[in-house]
Amino acid sequence: MSTSPRRPSGTARSLLAPLLMVGLLAAAATLLHRTLRHYSWAELGGDLVALGPGVALAALAATAVSYLTMTGYDALALRYVEHPLPYRRYGLASFVATAFGNNLGASAVVGAALRARVYSGWQVPGFAITRIIGFNVVTLALGAAVLVGSGMLHDPARAGEALHLPGAVVLVVGSLLLASVVAYLLWACAGRPISVRDRRIDRPSPRLAAAQVVLSTFEWLTMAAALYVLLPAGGRLPFLLFAVAFSIATVAGLVTNVPGGLGVFEATLVVMIGSTTSPAGLAVALVAYRLCYFVLPLLLAAVLLVANEARRGAAVPGPAAAQAAPAGSAPEPAASRAPARLPSVLTPHVLALGAAGVGVFMLVVGDLPGRRALDVSALTISLAGFATLLMARGLHRRLRRAWAGTLALLAGVTVVAAAHGDAVLSAVTAVLALLLVPARPAFYRGASLARPRNPLWPLTAAALVGVAVWWQEFSGSCGAVDAPLLAASVSGDASGVDRLAMAAGALGVLIGGFRLLRPASPGPQVDCEDERALVEDIVARSGRATSQLAFTGDKRFHFGPGGTSFLMYQVEGRSWVVMGDPVGDPDDFRELVTSFIEEVDRHGGRPVFYNVLPDHADLYRGCGLTLAKLGEEAVVPLAEFTLSGKARLNLRTCRNKSQRLGLAVEFVAPEDVAPLLPALREVSEAWLAHRNGKEKRFSLGAFDEEYVSRFPLVVVREEERIIAFATLWSCADGRQVQVDLMRRLPDGPNTVMTYLFVECILWAKENGFSSFSLGMAPLSGLRSDGTGSFWDRVGHLLWTHGEQFYNFKGLRKFKQGFNPDWQTCYVAAPGGLALPNVMVNVATLVGGGVRGVVRG
Repeated sequence: MSTSPRRPSGTARSLLAPLLMVGLLAAAATLLHRTLRHYSWAELGGDLVALGPGVALAALAATAVSYLTMTGYDALALRYVEHPLPYRRYGLASFVATAFGNNLGASAVVGAALRARVYSGWQVPGFAITRIIGFNVVTLALGAAVLVGSGMLHDPARAGEALHLPGAVVLVVGSLLLASVVAYLLWACAGRPISVRDRRIDRPSPRLAAAQVVLSTFEWLTMAAALYVLLPAGGRLPFLLFAVAFSIATVAGLVTNVPGGLGVFEATLVVMIGSTTSPAGLAVALVAYRLCYFVLPLLLAAVLLVANEARRGAAVPGPAAAQAAPAGSAPEPAASRAPARLPSVLTPHVLALGAAGVGVFMLVVGDLPGRRALDVSALTISLAGFATLLMARGLHRRLRRAWAGTLALLAGVTVVAAAHGDAVLSAVTAVLALLLVPARPAFYRGASLARPRNPLWPLTAAALVGVAVWWQEFSGSCGAVDAPLLAASVSGDASGVDRLAMAAGALGVLIGGFRLLRPASPGPQVDCEDERALVEDIVARSGRATSQLAFTGDKRFHFGPGGTSFLMYQVEGRSWVVMGDPVGDPDDFRELVTSFIEEVDRHGGRPVFYNVLPDHADLYRGCGLTLAKLGEEAVVPLAEFTLSGKARLNLRTCRNKSQRLGLAVEFVAPEDVAPLLPALREVSEAWLAHRNGKEKRFSLGAFDEEYVSRFPLVVVREEERIIAFATLWSCADGRQVQVDLMRRLPDGPNTVMTYLFVECILWAKENGFSSFSLGMAPLSGLRSDGTGSFWDRVGHLLWTHGEQFYNFKGLRKFKQGFNPDWQTCYVAAPGGLALPNVMVNVATLVGGGVRGVVRG
């Protein structure tokens, strides 16, 4: 019997990418440390000046041409999607996305998010933005393929020597790369659209495809030229071969998702061209290239983005700004809606980027240039860089604790760098610290750094870092290993005790950072009698049938200012998940939702409204939330419901069969439920044991005796034994009834639940209700065409191929048998990159944990 190899589990696959990235970064840092360890960084400033104004201007000119050429990517993409825009608009989107994407990790994701941000302001549809982003990625890849393939075929011997590959392999790889470009051009000339899982990819016109190849190749050449002119003239490779090495190094940096490819790009170039260029000359050229091609464009892009955001903010001043916010963007809290939008909108992100750059530099390089008046080891400096990098994440999220922690770190680094004589680093950190001080109002989320609720974790983190620093600086063993953290971790010179000290320091920084950046808790959930009484009064006067979920005992409540409306919610991760639409007086809903979102924002969370109807869609969109379709609720109109006719044959057959088996239905008033509770519990426990599951409370009722006794009950008996039951909700206006908690014995007749539903519908019709809700069919009715959102495509994929996890299609088919009207249900939440995390939090909360999600 043959066996197939085991595939890694989902957890293993999710850990593989970050572990690989860390491994590559560590290897790159080790290589750079060994290659450049003899270079005196104190001479860097003088060496940069020695390059001369002519070389610097040539590098800046090549940089300007490269970024200008890359705006042509968007020009071609807009022609491809047939959505023309003036250059002043798409040029801004292209430059800002490219500059930020080049400097940050996951550059494709960052560039996509920024393009979407800018283009959405020009009313470009979401599906068109998605196609623009994909088109740009293809254009970028075409130029790299042409350049690398041509260089390999032009001089396979020298290319193989640089790449440390046999000449035959170089020829094959180069031929395949050029063949892929030719195949793309042939497809553009005579091919057909490609369909991938209900998604159609239209081919570009031949002229457009040819323009992609030419433009991208030229852009790659100008990018390589920006570094080439900075290298020492003596002994450097011919330009075409250098461009090949440059392209491979750039792709390696992009693949690893390290911010700016820092370390990986340099290490790859060292491997390929290190034998032709002196380490000192290469180090100076690489630093100058980072300044010309990365830092300066980033600063300019930040200014342009600030100006663009300020212009957009000025266009919608005052209360209308929240209503006009683009879909997917988070609303600004009341505390941050000041007349000066710049500090409150973009200052945290710009400062976070600056702090991240300083942190990455210290983490990778470690050693500070300058005199040794204060000799701090490279490992200690790397730990400080690691901590600064974590704080940058908190600045991005506008956490007050991160603001205080970053300010303290920058002040410390400024003092140490100044003592080392590193004027550049001390000036940068001092400026960042000075910019943080007036920006304090923008960091309003969470509590301050002082007054930790549990001192154990801060003390543990401080002790671990303190032990590591003491060992490196004061134990007398600091000479054993004086290298950056990533390089020292794989260095063969490090002893076991040194490695233990490094691990303790890194663990301490991680513990402190993660505890510091943890979302602020809303406080303990308190059971208050006055609150329960107010909820009961509001539910009794208004609300959907699902508002009865307020009595499950697992909800928190947020009340409107007049006490006539409320939201019921629970916190999972960073998501504050509201169950259903607001309950109570509709006149208070806008103020109720706005105040809730502001409360969530102050705690650094994400507001999520789960299973909401289209009735209040404009309210959620006006608060900056995106509506993602969750599924469809099946609602049976009772006025026209009947068991007669051909369409109801299956229901009549099931009912008749159940009655012949001796089944009978009984409706029990709430006051008569108590004597039945022991038998009901027996049925419930048998059902849970059969499914090997546990109770789910948030979006469904659970078997709790007090909860079950609140509602009318329908039971199915086989002779005198109860074999199935369900609780019934009703609206405050008496128009709709809905089944909530359902349980049955596993060994009962397979027709019992259909029989129960039929009898409930007939009972509701006889008692004057106008509709009966069968509940929601998850992921039903999601769009799968080119206009669907990313969530629509993911949901449709689960609907199509996820039957082994949940009976999506079977549930829809069962409910369709009652011929209901289908009403769309949504999740209203922050869009963009936050939406996948939100959906995971919602699924975990609704499913009662990961196990509940999988088992349904």
